Amino acid sequence: MDLNSDYFTSVELQEMGMRVGNNVRIHKKASVYGAENIVIGDNVRIDDFCVLVATGPLVIGSFVHIPPFCFLGAKFGIFIGDYVSFAHGVKVYSSADDYSGEHLTGCMVDSAFVKGGGDRVEIKNHCIIGANSIVLPSVVIEKGVAVGALSLVKGRLEEFGIYAGIPAKRIKDRSRNMLELLPANFSLKDDCEK
Repeated sequence: MDLNSDYFTSVELQEMGMRVGNNVRIHKKASVYGAENIVIGDNVRIDDFCVLVATGPLVIGSFVHIPPFCFLGAKFGIFIGDYVSFAHGVKVYSSADDYSGEHLTGCMVDSAFVKGGGDRVEIKNHCIIGANSIVLPSVVIEKGVAVGALSLVKGRLEEFGIYAGIPAKRIKDRSRNMLELLPANFSLKDDCEK
């Protein structure tokens, strides 16, 4: 059985309007909205049952894996760096409804009666986000952060830390040894594309 037959080809992705690098695999059972707002680097795999909603910019770097059942809601922008891995079921939101009760909520209500907000989300190089974690709008996850499973990220996470919990709190430092494993000729950008 050829597993590659279940993924869109580069030509098919470009025909959808995406700008993609080399060796990009998006499973045909993933749901993609706003393909024209998606930019993807090299060596990226997005598996089945993921949902990408790119009503705003969705920029994914190189060497990134997004496994099944992840959700990326990029109304206000999501920027993911290089060497980033998500575990199953990670949800990243750049927008949110107003839960105060002062306004109606939901996408089926006339926008004159709905109030919500949000801001871009940045997940910088060498981050790993654990299973079923949630990242809320306006979050910046600095380089080298590891987020434990079932965590709620609602603020800035400082670089090379291991975080977990609801809300996510720094538990300890994370090793930087991974940086020594990069090929000598590999040029890695410091920040996510803006």
